[in-house]
Amino acid sequence: MPLVVRGAAAMKRHHLLATAAMILFTAPALSLAQTPAPAKTVTEKGQLAQQDMTFAQKAAVSDMFEIQAGKLAQDQAKDQGVKQFGSQMVSDHTKTSEAMKAMAQEKSMTLPTKLDSEHQQKLDKLRGLKGDQFDSAYLQGQTDAHQTAVTLFRQQAENGKDADLKRFAEQTLPTLEQHLRHVRDMRPGVASAAGGTAQQGTSFEKMIGKDVYGENGKKLGDVADIILDAQSGKATQVILNRGGILGIGAKHVALDYNLLRADGDRVVARQVTEDQVKQMAEFKYDDNTVSLGKRHGGTADHSGMSTTGGTQPRNPQ
Repeated sequence: MPLVVRGAAAMKRHHLLATAAMILFTAPALSLAQTPAPAKTVTEKGQLAQQDMTFAQKAAVSDMFEIQAGKLAQDQAKDQGVKQFGSQMVSDHTKTSEAMKAMAQEKSMTLPTKLDSEHQQKLDKLRGLKGDQFDSAYLQGQTDAHQTAVTLFRQQAENGKDADLKRFAEQTLPTLEQHLRHVRDMRPGVASAAGGTAQQGTSFEKMIGKDVYGENGKKLGDVADIILDAQSGKATQVILNRGGILGIGAKHVALDYNLLRADGDRVVARQVTEDQVKQMAEFKYDDNTVSLGKRHGGTADHSGMSTTGGTQPRNPQ
């Protein structure tokens, strides 16, 4: 009998050891199975990346502004070309707005339903203008708005996370670029029809160094350089030097050449205020910039401005 008891006890210990070993070797597998999976980098419905959400919201506001401003142009513009451009903006941006709304519904996005304060102020200003003043301000605003939109859509097309929004940006970008080219092409003709524009030709060279004032009489800066069209050689922008104090706070901004008119020894910028100039982004030269300074052999210094010399202009192409 003692031998039977000892044999049963040994078998019991063997069974316990086998069970312990099974638990020990299967524990890592159980632990791994309970570890949360890493967060997905691919966006899913209702889980858009912040960049994609920001793009969608800005694009929605841009469309609303273009539609409302375009309707004002149809009613308040003097130039027939400006009226037609406004009609085109209403049509094209209504299409992109509807496409964005459809994607928003599919992806459970919430889009803005009214303009932000910046765009509302611009629209309110346009409402108070008529005729030539409206045409000039509307085209200036359209140039700025489409430059911003082209940059926004290009960044989304290149770096967007959501495949649908990225494709939307890629498909819409060529239309926005066409709008920008169109409004730039219109501005010289509209400004010439309105009269009072600074004369083209070699006379614009005499503007270098002249003070530029707003219509309220406040000085905006002095002319530091003039940007030229690469093909025609005509002036397109005037670079203002905002000197600051002892170089502190100095910056250079670009004004549309067609908004300027000569007034004796000084130059007046139509529909441009000191506050607007203060808010303008600093102008930066790039390799494709053609300017009066570069025509005379100037080179961009560390501040982005050009200095004059004596060689012929280079071909940016």
